[in-house]
Amino acid sequence: MSYQYITNNEQLADYCLKIGNSKAIALDTEFVRTRTFYPHLGLLQIFDGHFAALIDPLAITDWRNFIAILENPTIEKYFHSCSEDIEVFQYFFNYVPNPVVDSQILASFLDNSISCGYASLVKKYLNVDLDKSETRTDWLKRPLTDRQRQYAINDVLYLFPLIEKLKSQLTISNWLEAAYSECQLIVSRKCEVMDPEDAYLNIKNSWQLKGKSLGNLQKLAKWRYNLAKSQDIALNFVIHEEVLWKIARYSPTSLAELEKLGMKGKEIRLYGQKILAILAEPVPDVPPIRRVNCYPDYKKIAETLKQAANKIAEQTGLNPDLLLSRRLINHYVKWQEKQESQLPEILTSWRKPLFEKYLTQLSPLNVGHCK
Repeated sequence: MSYQYITNNEQLADYCLKIGNSKAIALDTEFVRTRTFYPHLGLLQIFDGHFAALIDPLAITDWRNFIAILENPTIEKYFHSCSEDIEVFQYFFNYVPNPVVDSQILASFLDNSISCGYASLVKKYLNVDLDKSETRTDWLKRPLTDRQRQYAINDVLYLFPLIEKLKSQLTISNWLEAAYSECQLIVSRKCEVMDPEDAYLNIKNSWQLKGKSLGNLQKLAKWRYNLAKSQDIALNFVIHEEVLWKIARYSPTSLAELEKLGMKGKEIRLYGQKILAILAEPVPDVPPIRRVNCYPDYKKIAETLKQAANKIAEQTGLNPDLLLSRRLINHYVKWQEKQESQLPEILTSWRKPLFEKYLTQLSPLNVGHCK
């Protein structure tokens, strides 16, 4: 199928006029994110079932008509594995498309892996072999070759018929509503905003630190996170988290000591004095990190939930990995132990009627700590 290559505002406005009354549009993004905090959009692919286009974001300055389509709740937005695309839309357009329908999620409610790839689904459901040789293209480099463009447009050309076929099968199996609900949950999770005060919780082995060392890590991680965001630098390209952990643990007082702990010369020149100043500030009172898998009843609850997921899978034909993940288990445990106020997903949406009869077996946690 032919497609339009859009490189100016007028072409984009005309294209948006053509697809403005569509019931659905297929979307995909190509971006670069190697040393940056944010993904940098290199190409935008779109197809409404009739008109396909590649939009060059490096050449467009007026996105109003396109954003109006993103905001239109009557137009479904089709993606495959939307998580990274959602991040791109959040940063580039300051808006998340709605409503989102994700072919990977829809397929997971059928006989497919929860991480099934686009090419494998196109082969399975449409009997088409896709060329994936341009995966590592630098999408910010111009000009793009014809092969690169064809690779990119294929990611939406087949998404439309693929999702229509998946929706048809899910309607027959009565899981379409649940699949739609899961799509919205995925988008909601991706839209959650990190509080810089909590950045230290994402540092590997942060739980090993206590008292002053943990307070140091909280201060340093917050500083690194805010700096990375403001200067658009990947976190570990500011300072690697392993080095940050060592600095928090050993509280160096000189640039020489920072070097011994693994900071590189350029990092020391840029950030050395700032880090020493942060370490000299009063240390916040940070409570010890309680690892969820250290609660005495964690294994019992996790096993009960896994057994429930397996039974539900046998009864429904759904994939156990779709029904339950470690993240869902951990959130349930934290909620039951009153470390989280928000209801866990196991007790909400489409999972609730499947799991609730098994959850009556679970008594409140016996709270404790790992030694």
